[in-house]
Amino acid sequence: MINSQLIMPQYDVAIIGAGWSGLALARQLKRNNRDIRIIQLEVSTEFKAKIGEATVENTGHYFLKKLGLANYLYRNQLPKNALRFFFDNEDHSLPIEQMSEQGTTYIPPHPAFQLDRASFESALTDMNREDDITVLQGAKVTDFALDHETEHIVKFNYQNDKHEIRCKWLVDASGRAGVVARRMKSYSRENVPKHSSAWGRFSGVKDFDSVGTQKWRDGASSRFLSTNHFSGHGYWIWFIPLKNGLTSIGIVCDKTKVNNPPMKQADFIAKLKEHTAIADLIAEAEIEDFEAWGQLAYRGKGIVNRERWGATGFAAMFLDPLLSGGGDVIAMANDNLTKLILADLSNKDRQAAQIALDKAVPYANEVVDYYYQFLYAQLMNLYPVLECAELCSPVMAYINATYFITSAWDYMAGNFSDYEHFAKNDFIRRGNYSLEMLMQRQILEALEILQNENRAFVRNNEGFFETGADLYKYYIYQMGEKGKDGYRIDLRLKLFTECFAIVTGAKLGLAKFGRRRIVQNALNLPMILQKPTFARDDLPQLLITMSNNLTQELQQTTEHNVLVNITEDSFSNEVVAVTIIGNTADDEQLQKINKTANDIWMHQQEYIDQTSFVPIFLRYARQQPLDIMDPIHPVRLETTELCEV
Repeated sequence: MINSQLIMPQYDVAIIGAGWSGLALARQLKRNNRDIRIIQLEVSTEFKAKIGEATVENTGHYFLKKLGLANYLYRNQLPKNALRFFFDNEDHSLPIEQMSEQGTTYIPPHPAFQLDRASFESALTDMNREDDITVLQGAKVTDFALDHETEHIVKFNYQNDKHEIRCKWLVDASGRAGVVARRMKSYSRENVPKHSSAWGRFSGVKDFDSVGTQKWRDGASSRFLSTNHFSGHGYWIWFIPLKNGLTSIGIVCDKTKVNNPPMKQADFIAKLKEHTAIADLIAEAEIEDFEAWGQLAYRGKGIVNRERWGATGFAAMFLDPLLSGGGDVIAMANDNLTKLILADLSNKDRQAAQIALDKAVPYANEVVDYYYQFLYAQLMNLYPVLECAELCSPVMAYINATYFITSAWDYMAGNFSDYEHFAKNDFIRRGNYSLEMLMQRQILEALEILQNENRAFVRNNEGFFETGADLYKYYIYQMGEKGKDGYRIDLRLKLFTECFAIVTGAKLGLAKFGRRRIVQNALNLPMILQKPTFARDDLPQLLITMSNNLTQELQQTTEHNVLVNITEDSFSNEVVAVTIIGNTADDEQLQKINKTANDIWMHQQEYIDQTSFVPIFLRYARQQPLDIMDPIHPVRLETTELCEV
């Protein structure tokens, strides 16, 4: 306990709450200005387990590069081996080694971590106190008054005494309590996913790397270090390893599909045991604690206000645990709060400081709102297909790859706190968002067809292993480099086109459709923009286009006049029909021509080798509505405005 006599009457920054978002903000501010005076007021007197244990690469970068926590994290927390998805059959009866799987074979090169929140926040508290940040535990805020022209007043009880301090900046990091944000009516639950969650920490959970057959275990390393996902109709289940030998297990339910989400401990455990593989993993486990939230997601009115108060962490907003993106939102919020607070405090001309703050606040809020909305769009592309290996695996690979090429790259390059760069690229973000809406429509239509034709679970028990790492291998070590915006746009478009083609192939029931070079060259970005819900009625014209393209390519290899005919059967039997016009070829020549034609037909192309259509995308992006990403618009759109290509 810190002696109450050491509390000063005035501070530069007061932070209500000392979870990791608030602790990290205080540390970040102090690392950038050693003279800044900071106080943190935390109502709890002990460190507790909390949701928000899994992180991804932006958060890892934030921890290591912005907070200098590499030594601590690698010594005291677990590295994360990416996201991993297991696909069960419809009645959840498969053992884990028979499930199809989407994940990684090794830990990705850009670090992320699985956090034991209690020990992490305890360590950050100690670090902050060593840096002369006043962190009070057991300090309950009773009132506050905002006055951005002079100083804010904060009243709180601590050690049986009443205290009053003044501060130039006030930041709400009080979690879902939202001490400041609620009074300022910052929250909204409009246009957010209607999801509930229940979770607990378990001891005695079996090791993912010790179950199953030896062949299965050899297929990937350190599965237990991943955030592992299982799913059922309208819900998914996470397994997150923690450094103290415990495992966080939780369930997230879509309340529009699950009538009675498990909100009690007994119901929660019973739901887990409906899955054969999960029942085996927790057969000897004991639950150590339990918590449930009836509604997860809510929006906030930005992270910072011109009246010199802000919010971060759960006090600012929350979306969803899927994709582990909560830490990324905190990192972006803290970066922008740090930038604005330090710039404001350093400007002695208060009129000029207010003008600068008024100009910067909208950009800082737009950065975080954009990330929230775009992440929401990708979640809505993934949620419907979590049970379907054939769709979920390529969609998840695409989401991972585009995360690295856009969000993670921009974050590591500092673009989310470079407001000039952010403003200049507004139309690019609108174009990318519109493409996500196109992808969503195709995914939903494909899923409906697979369900109607009883194909939604066909690939789940194949036991396949697929990894998205092959998609980002071309740029993973370039991430964060400046001056490569055009290169990144090109790769992102190619990733989109390949995923769209794979989803379309599943929709049509055509084998190896999306990765064939002949298909990619015909079903390219201009074609997708013209036919964004490409369906079976559009297939005949595509077959003609592909036949003509293959004919032209084959013609360059022979002196004979040839004609190639690609049919639907060509996808299943791997054969295209070749006609020699005028019968000028002998049997040996005909055999050679047929072999060449079918080699071309069977050739699978990596996405990076596609034709570039950046100029067409730029024109398309500029035609998208300025408000397309506004929170008032539903993420699942019925129609999408398209430009003529």
